[in-house]
Amino acid sequence: MTSQDCAVCKLIRTYLFLAVPLLARVELIDLLAWGALAALVAITLYRAYDEFYLPRRRLRALEAAKERFDSLVDEPETSSEGATAAPQKNSD
Repeated sequence: MTSQDCAVCKLIRTYLFLAVPLLARVELIDLLAWGALAALVAITLYRAYDEFYLPRRRLRALEAAKERFDSLVDEPETSSEGATAAPQKNSD
């Protein structure tokens, strides 16, 4: 290498020097098989999360929101009942 080489040329030479010997020992079919296995595991985990975990979490959140709403609805009824049960003044 000379000192007048461009940065891209140096990068390409470094890649060829380091990466090609590593890839030469690994057959392409092995690399694709491991990639397919990793993709299968990732897709299965995502589908399990999407179909089982998320609906349960959303259902729990919905039930909690219903309970909060019901408690807010019940609160004014109990306070208004106390106000109507107060004794009234006689005009006598």
